[in-house]
Amino acid sequence: MAKKITGNNQYLKELNKAIILDLIRKNKRLSRKELADLTGLSPTACGSITRELIKEGFLHETGQGESTGGRKPVMLELKPNSYFAVGFDIGMTELKMVIADITANILVQKSFEYGRGITADEVVKLIGEKFYETVAGEKLDVDRFIGCGLSIPGILERKTNKVVIAPNLSWSEVDLDSKISKILNLPVYIENEAMCSAICEHWIGKCSNVENFVCINIESGIGAGIFIGESVYRGYSGSAGEIGHLIVKENGRQCGCGNRGCLETYASVRHMLEEINDKIQHGYSSEVIRPGTGALTWERVIDAAYKGDELCIEVLNKGAKYVGCAVAFLINTLNPEAIVLGKCFADYAPLVMDTLIGTVNEKALKYPLSKVKILTSEFGMNSSALGAAMIPIRKVFGK
Repeated sequence: MAKKITGNNQYLKELNKAIILDLIRKNKRLSRKELADLTGLSPTACGSITRELIKEGFLHETGQGESTGGRKPVMLELKPNSYFAVGFDIGMTELKMVIADITANILVQKSFEYGRGITADEVVKLIGEKFYETVAGEKLDVDRFIGCGLSIPGILERKTNKVVIAPNLSWSEVDLDSKISKILNLPVYIENEAMCSAICEHWIGKCSNVENFVCINIESGIGAGIFIGESVYRGYSGSAGEIGHLIVKENGRQCGCGNRGCLETYASVRHMLEEINDKIQHGYSSEVIRPGTGALTWERVIDAAYKGDELCIEVLNKGAKYVGCAVAFLINTLNPEAIVLGKCFADYAPLVMDTLIGTVNEKALKYPLSKVKILTSEFGMNSSALGAAMIPIRKVFGK
């Protein structure tokens, strides 16, 4: 039974509305009597709240349920295409955009490429242009948008919502919140990209019924989004999850953070590509990688690995071993129920999962290890944009 909330002020009313909406979301459809039983609210109060939610367009009646002795109850569901949210994932060379409705149905997924070194002002302008262009093209009502989520590859100051630093974008002390809010005329919610991926997994992915989990993103950098007790964990100043800077090799490779031997320098896509291409430049070739091939893209590395190229397989497995060390560290310190590996990891997971699991088995404490599930995300590179779109939607349900 949900926690009973009583009172008649506006705050408690809105809280009760969020609780009712969330119960219907989780159960797909419920009758008014079932809602009263689950919330502890009186049938009269429950009826008043659901009438208001129907009038506002959040709910609709969808036929009759099974009778328990009297008249068949009228069932309530979330109303599709009633309200919308937009999410943007700002990457080094690409802006990803997602539009979803409050049922988490994905209506639009688009990508827009740009050159390295894009400025914050250029991103703000691009977001404004693509939002209005897409809304018009999809014939969506702009007044039905409840908010915009932004996924940023960097550290945020939670009190001000400023981007403290986004190294891969070469941004520091950037205020995107107010600028984008002004252009879109919407509430804007900014999150770290790994946290956005974790939100995606929690709302529509493999961790929808998991209270404590970690989502690890492997891309040009490596970061983690953490959920504890079904709530986002950001840490004291908002930088929790920067696992890319765990030291995995003492006096190892120089990292952009100033340290040596960080996880990112061995297991991120950027550094694995650099290692492979450096060896090709110094004469490496194989049946798959011919002499004079030139620098490989990430897609070509993955293709070569699946075709059996020894260098590509070796570097991917070495990266997976170091990620396994980080996974073991998280198991030992946070004792999560699940760890989800996402973004680019899905591209090569079948090739390296045995190596990763073997490292985790070797380094993690046996008891918490026996309780954890290690999973691969199904969303790939779209997880952060999807999660960003879910942030305003979650607000409707009191999250």
